[in-house]
Amino acid sequence: MADAEPGASAGAPARRSVLAAWLLVAACRSAAAPAVPPPPPGAVAAAVDPALAEAVASWRGADDIEPLARYLEQHGDDDSLGMWREVVALHRYDRARQIDASAQPLRDIAVSYPDTVAGQVATATLLDDVLASLYGDVPGPKVIDFLEGGRAWAADADGGPLPGLDAEALRRAHGEALRALLAAALLDDGCDSTMGYCTWWLTRLASDPRSPDIAAAAKQTWYRRGHPPWQGGDHARCALRCAKRCRERATPLDDRCYSGCYAKC
Repeated sequence: MADAEPGASAGAPARRSVLAAWLLVAACRSAAAPAVPPPPPGAVAAAVDPALAEAVASWRGADDIEPLARYLEQHGDDDSLGMWREVVALHRYDRARQIDASAQPLRDIAVSYPDTVAGQVATATLLDDVLASLYGDVPGPKVIDFLEGGRAWAADADGGPLPGLDAEALRRAHGEALRALLAAALLDDGCDSTMGYCTWWLTRLASDPRSPDIAAAAKQTWYRRGHPPWQGGDHARCALRCAKRCRERATPLDDRCYSGCYAKC
């Protein structure tokens, strides 16, 4: 066996002893050090991207949101920017409600920032306006379109499509209320100026429990149309002919036959 080099056997245990001591001290320091809290959302991106930091500074210093909005458009796939999307959406929502009475800015927010609080509020605001218009159109074409399963009623005040609309869910939620309002309006009018709507109701909703009352009101109005009490024989006979002919030809929402015919009597 070869002899070891002078000092080798003495130095190795010493080096191992020093290394062990260093590792022990490092471990103790690591255990004693307090946990570092994670950075807030967006802080990492701001630290590594001066463009974002500059855009945020522009918003905070000059209330200019556009640089931040442009940055978000360029980094649409970055999930760490959620906080800044909330900021831009809220800023634009506040501005839209203050200076613009049209629905287009709200529609833009709802489409561009659907997952933000402001985007969801914009959608709810548009929906509230549409429903208010719908309830204010009893009786009217929007209500009929809604009850028949159409989509024209869902356009907002500017005529644009309502984003994020679940038309069937709204029909389930509001269909009965609107049918009740429509029936009440027809009965209150006695199918006089609303005969076209009464014809629609009796054609589309014949099995509804309110249909017998509406049918009775329509029948009474057709009788009055055909028997005007305040004119001579020729006029009365003409009115009766109009009532018979036009009642047989009556179609939903169209009452033009009788008014045109009767005008010639």
